[in-house]
Amino acid sequence: MMKILMLGFEYLPVKVGGLAEAITSIAETLTKIGNEVWVFTPSHGHIEGEKIFETNIVIYGGKERIKVYERAQNGVRVFAFSSNLLNNKDVYGPGWEGMLGKAVQFGKASVGLLNYLIEKEGKPDILHFHDWHTVFAAALIKKYFQLPATFTIHRLNKSKIPAHYFHTAHLGELAPYPDIDPEYVGAYIADVVTTVSKSYLWEEWDFYRNFEGKATYVYNGIACDFWNEKLLENKDLPREERRRKILETLGLSDGIAFMFIGRFDKGQKGVDTLLKAVEDIAENNPTEFSKMRFLIIGKGDPELEKWAHALGSRYPENIKVITEMLKREFTRELYGSVDFVIVPSYFEPFGLVQMEAMCLGAIPIGSAVGGIKDTIISLDEDEEKATGLLVPPRDPNALAGAILKMSQLREKDPELLSKMRKNGKRRSKEDFTWENACKRYIKAYRNDIDKAVEFLR
Repeated sequence: MMKILMLGFEYLPVKVGGLAEAITSIAETLTKIGNEVWVFTPSHGHIEGEKIFETNIVIYGGKERIKVYERAQNGVRVFAFSSNLLNNKDVYGPGWEGMLGKAVQFGKASVGLLNYLIEKEGKPDILHFHDWHTVFAAALIKKYFQLPATFTIHRLNKSKIPAHYFHTAHLGELAPYPDIDPEYVGAYIADVVTTVSKSYLWEEWDFYRNFEGKATYVYNGIACDFWNEKLLENKDLPREERRRKILETLGLSDGIAFMFIGRFDKGQKGVDTLLKAVEDIAENNPTEFSKMRFLIIGKGDPELEKWAHALGSRYPENIKVITEMLKREFTRELYGSVDFVIVPSYFEPFGLVQMEAMCLGAIPIGSAVGGIKDTIISLDEDEEKATGLLVPPRDPNALAGAILKMSQLREKDPELLSKMRKNGKRRSKEDFTWENACKRYIKAYRNDIDKAVEFLR
């Protein structure tokens, strides 16, 4: 058994994106397989449990009072740090300076709490910190307690922080330049550096090559206990009937159903690629398009939202655009009903959408990047084991061709699609489990893990 100290800027129920789900799943699974896990996290206004510790930290020439609340959550000991700033509900704020202030306060307070816990209960065996917001805390813990450390980068942010924040955090020795890359600092102080898929590691090798000898990957898992057909409202109905019902609910007649769900942004998710592909099919393949139904779900960039709504208005019988957040339970119903899920990202460290889709029998059509490439077995590469279809990123013509190909397959070879659905369910439930991920993290903690080697590519 190991005693593991985990640092995360998000932890359920505090959630902004997929990071909270990942850190919570890792911590809870490590506990289930026999380890003791402590999680340090800012409260962000979520105060729960018993106040166990108070201290002052010296900062900006004055003092800040920090309180720490401990709660037990599914076997994990969660320590939430509270102050006027740390209680602000804007997780990555308020504003850029507010977020950096939170990160510095969290770092200094973490040292105080760990001093207190070590005196009572002894030292953790390993420090595992996630993403750059925890780097001040990790560097201070490494400085004062010399714990072996694993740093997980869920997605490279490539930010720069003014050096004075490191001096304020009592880490001036790590800030020799006016602007500092906190991800570089985190990887520099860590003993092992992991990211969430093998392909993403190599795609970002310009960064990870600086840490060759300690850089590796650990795939994320997927919580198929939630993304599970047994929990669907109409689980006893055939998939075709579920599809017909849910399309009807959304004001569409039955047809071959494709879904996109994700952020509308210009930098990652490829919404523009999808919209161009749909336009291409509508204009150049009207007969095939008439059989298709597109659910385009998400919110974000106003220009992309406007474009999507305009496309939906032009083809109201074929396209339904939803620019609002959906409950997870309704999203699960969608995954369990549509035929295909489109994941057209420019890049994707791991990606949850294709995994959630496969759990529920929707066939993903995704960009051949990062975790999408690593988790989908493409039809054109291995028909027997296929779970979906991969296409080049940023290529609307290729995506349109893939959509047409899968649409025609549904009519010509439904048995093949049925096999792909079964393959996808099996792959998501057996190969990409959080237990498998955590067994590999244990190997990383022990530095008993394979590494990325440039001359062996």
